[in-house]
Amino acid sequence: MSDDWTPDLAIADEKIKGYLLNPEHRDNQGKAEFFFSRGFSAEAIHILIHALFEHGKPSHLVREVPTGFGTKYVYEGPLRAANGTLPPVRSVWHKADGDFRRILVTAYKL
Repeated sequence: MSDDWTPDLAIADEKIKGYLLNPEHRDNQGKAEFFFSRGFSAEAIHILIHALFEHGKPSHLVREVPTGFGTKYVYEGPLRAANGTLPPVRSVWHKADGDFRRILVTAYKL
């Protein structure tokens, strides 16, 4: 495994199916359209999950922000899309106090 890897990332399937790839979600704001246009699909969410895990690596970390409930981590850089492109993406993760995992909050095009 590369040193440029963050082992504590976690993504709930529902975050992908119910939010990022759900154009009907009230807070989606075009995220589904963007990910669909890059070859991702609700039928094969593991491909987007893998791409987001790969995206959340130390070399893409641009900010750590303490919150009242833990720490927010912001990553920016290319996302290896299902269609072979590398669009610039921001992903936001949250690590709650007392938890070792960074949980995906959102991801969107830059």
